[in-house]
Amino acid sequence: MKKLALALVCFASVAFFASCQQEITNPEPSISLITDDGFVKNGDVIDVEQVFVYGFQMASNSQTKKELKQLSLSTTFIDLEGNESTPEEEIISLAGKTEYRFVDTVAYEVTRDVMGTIKTVATVTDVDGKVNTATLTLSLNEPAEPVETKDFTWFRHGGNDGEGLEEFGLEWEGNGKEVFAIIKPVDGATLYGFSPDTWDEVTTDVEKVAAFTEGLHTTMSDFRGVSAWYTKDYDFVIGTLYNGEYHLIHITRGVVDSSAAGTDITITGQSK
Repeated sequence: MKKLALALVCFASVAFFASCQQEITNPEPSISLITDDGFVKNGDVIDVEQVFVYGFQMASNSQTKKELKQLSLSTTFIDLEGNESTPEEEIISLAGKTEYRFVDTVAYEVTRDVMGTIKTVATVTDVDGKVNTATLTLSLNEPAEPVETKDFTWFRHGGNDGEGLEEFGLEWEGNGKEVFAIIKPVDGATLYGFSPDTWDEVTTDVEKVAAFTEGLHTTMSDFRGVSAWYTKDYDFVIGTLYNGEYHLIHITRGVVDSSAAGTDITITGQSK
């Protein structure tokens, strides 16, 4: 009887001790972005060739105290159409460590046609195989560059085709009944009309792309603003998309010179 009583006391003691132990519901190690001054943060925009610092802080679970095993880093580039590159992988051994601070300094060199998002996923694993992750997402941007302004001259003699329009994806093959020069896009080119104010407003390559892509224009089948009869000054702004390149064109003057040999028409201005 005495042995039974002792056994019951021991069982009650073990049950009481077990009930006092804290239940571990999340046994994984911890990991988070380092947000100290000088470190990039989620959602930041970085420029091409900009040197930036990022990092992750990780530690063993505060309850299990299990040592860390490894840190895995996976970096993916996502372009503007949502296409993902093959991830760049890096694995760092954390054997014997209970905490670790990973810091890296990076600069990216890419071209505008692959602007998009850089996503880095950091995964920490402990010796029990428990894992946790943290993600850093950055937008990659190319700094705006001033656009180059160039003079142009378009010339047409008599019934000959116009000269000097080829690089813009345009052709000048005739004059209309209203005696206006008829400027048309060639196959594969698109012609646009802009407000005259657009010329002064566009000063960088980013602003030029925005003028063409944000609906600040009208699509045209041809341009007929320059007289083939009178010499005049003009303030027309048109543009083309040709061979993947945008051209903003400011037409400022048309000179008409008629003689027995035929009529010469010269259209001048600038392009960006």
